[in-house]
Amino acid sequence: MGAAVALLVAAASVAVWFGVSWFNAANDDGLEYSRTRDEVDRVARAAIQTMNTLDYRKLDQGLADWSDATTGALHAEISKLSEENKQQLRDAKSVTSAQVRSSAVRELDERSGKAVVIAAVKITVSTGGGEPVDKYQRIEASLVRTEEAGWKLDGIGKVPYAQPGQ
Repeated sequence: MGAAVALLVAAASVAVWFGVSWFNAANDDGLEYSRTRDEVDRVARAAIQTMNTLDYRKLDQGLADWSDATTGALHAEISKLSEENKQQLRDAKSVTSAQVRSSAVRELDERSGKAVVIAAVKITVSTGGGEPVDKYQRIEASLVRTEEAGWKLDGIGKVPYAQPGQ
């Protein structure tokens, strides 16, 4: 009988400990922050890849993809591309495709809905039907949280690179 009571007390203690641990984990602000950071990274990777991918043969679709990935001034800049600009892109016969090799959320402010992500990107470029050439770039992207569509890209640029010792 004593062993059964001890076993019952031990089982109840373990159940209470697991219940308290589960409750603490479920209500942990750090867990929600981690989820937001992961979402920002996922959206940024996709947007960076989209913004570095364009095929002159599917220009309208590519520009629509750019527009869908962006907001703010960057979105406005894409939206106001003139037919002359589009024709220049077609005439160059350029095809680019990008692959994000790695990325990291450098800044995340949940309250203001702003984030900055850095990424290492491989961009394959073919111009005028020539052989594809791989280029590697470091990219910095800024994102803002929009009410209608969640996180979107509102700025993108290359991160300058200097050889060590220069």
